[in-house]
Amino acid sequence: MSKQTLIMLAVVLVAGAVMIALLPKGGYNSDVSLVGQGTPTVVLAFENYAPASMDAMALFDRVRRDHRDHVLFLVADLGTPRGRAFAERHQAFSGLVMTFRADGTLVGRGLLESGEAGLRERLERELGI
Repeated sequence: MSKQTLIMLAVVLVAGAVMIALLPKGGYNSDVSLVGQGTPTVVLAFENYAPASMDAMALFDRVRRDHRDHVLFLVADLGTPRGRAFAERHQAFSGLVMTFRADGTLVGRGLLESGEAGLRERLERELGI
């Protein structure tokens, strides 16, 4: 291999490693039966084929990074029977965020219209974090 090829390969490998390091750590749990099991919980109703859901997921992930140690972040995948049943029970739809106390009491629900700052404010107001 030429020197230029080796340099290009090294650059691609380093760039790939950086991109992987920046990915969210761990996926989202979709086991909504965990709501009310002793940990404050935030649930995002999510449809994986909807562009708006993808935007909501990115915002959701930025907030989760700061609170994952004391709040459980879940998704209600509306493409699954369990997610649809949860959504029906809570009258949820794609993009809706619901906050639950540790005992499972629903304390708030709303869209992510106000962005990351709005979600952070809601968590502080509704869950005291």
